[in-house]
Amino acid sequence: MYILDNHMHLRPDGENVEAVKKFCKAGGTHIFLAHIPYRDIPITGEDGYRKAFDRTLAMGDRVRKETEAVVFISVGPYPVDLVHMVEHMPLESATKIMMKGMDLAASLVEENVVVAIGEIGRPHFPVSDEIVMASNEILEHGMRVAKEVGCAVVLHTESATAETFKEFAQMADKVGLDRERVVKHFCPPIIDVDQNHGLFPSVLATKKNISAAIPQGNRFLMETDYIDDPRRPGAVLGPATVPKTTKSMLQEGVLTEEDIISIHKANPERIYDISIE
Repeated sequence: MYILDNHMHLRPDGENVEAVKKFCKAGGTHIFLAHIPYRDIPITGEDGYRKAFDRTLAMGDRVRKETEAVVFISVGPYPVDLVHMVEHMPLESATKIMMKGMDLAASLVEENVVVAIGEIGRPHFPVSDEIVMASNEILEHGMRVAKEVGCAVVLHTESATAETFKEFAQMADKVGLDRERVVKHFCPPIIDVDQNHGLFPSVLATKKNISAAIPQGNRFLMETDYIDDPRRPGAVLGPATVPKTTKSMLQEGVLTEEDIISIHKANPERIYDISIE
């Protein structure tokens, strides 16, 4: 049985590889390691993103060496970076740096080092209209370069609704990126395509969420959004959650084997153009 956690973070000062060992012990087989900002690597220019991305790639290599997990990686300029950057520089300068970060992420896709650009998008908390507009401009650029290199993007945004799904779908259409290659991370169980407008939901893997999602179909992914932060142990969900939830809900008859194959193998293979084996 293949079991993929579609969104997990690791930090040098967190559990790091030990978290992935817990995932594997619970029956997990594949992880999507998503880039996250590092407190000791401030982003003041493009070189900051290069240094930060390199750290994420190095952690992925360590996991491959020290565990049985298969690791796929996504990198991109985290949306909240913009909020911090404008405290020290003009918004125009910060926007250009973020776009250069998108370009760097795209080059790593071309080099087959990472398989997606993300998580990118907008801050998840209220910000000024100027920050929202700049974030949309940066996100559109990220979608454009993703289209150019043939990869998916992973969205970090405010809470998803049918309206925000529509907005991002139209943004993808504008640059020619397939809507299905826009993955909404930390997504509520909005699986119906009439509601998510063809974007791809990555659902937080609680039993409540999966129980609400599966009656709408198995067109979704499962994630923990584990942030590996010593200050918040086990947040957002613990690293063993996806395999435990999957196997438990199979035993309870909520998920079928066909559902599991779709969620953990067929769907990610199609969205990210990868092989789950």
